[in-house]
Amino acid sequence: MIKIGASILSADFGHLKEEIRKAEEAGVDFFHVDMMDGHFVPNISMGIGIAKYVKEITKLPVDVHLMVENVDLFINEFENMDYITFHIEAVKFPFRTINRIKSIGAEPIVALNPATPLDRIEYILGEVHAVLIMTVEPGFSGQKFIPIMTKKIEKLKNMIVENGYDTKIFVDGGINVETAPLAVKAGADVLIAASAIFGKGDVKTAVEKLKNSALKALNEK
Repeated sequence: MIKIGASILSADFGHLKEEIRKAEEAGVDFFHVDMMDGHFVPNISMGIGIAKYVKEITKLPVDVHLMVENVDLFINEFENMDYITFHIEAVKFPFRTINRIKSIGAEPIVALNPATPLDRIEYILGEVHAVLIMTVEPGFSGQKFIPIMTKKIEKLKNMIVENGYDTKIFVDGGINVETAPLAVKAGADVLIAASAIFGKGDVKTAVEKLKNSALKALNEK
């Protein structure tokens, strides 16, 4: 089963509670909160308070995506979160970061920028809940999916299967009804979408179309 994560990066922050409710009713599986520091990525977005607010108003899991340089400084702030995603490019001691995330009861997810090779995570692949493949350069919503990332997803899937791991593959960036099938056929388990969900007038219909495109691709594999 393919899961859908709703990234609130494209939500209307003036009516965030209503946006969350619409996405819940539409059948998303979890919420994804991007936290950017203006250093690791050239943008500044939601802070700690937004992530905590989302967790307070939803019963669905919440994933905090730390697009920050000093990852370890923020981990303890998110002890109630379900997933904490960190970038391999931002940490010097990934085993230490993974253990800190686990120590507060969250599941660790490691993210890779598009040009970062998979060998950077070879030795931690069995220690994380999932790998998040960025299919756009991180930092801004609404970018176009980078097609060659399907090869990266396929290669990662082979690494996971060959080693007998249960590690999931998350995909984030440019996910919509056209690109979701590409990611699924390549081996993705979880699709994260922002503008394809919250950028539409009818959130329920948008989520249904996204799920249907992903499920059709899964059945065709």
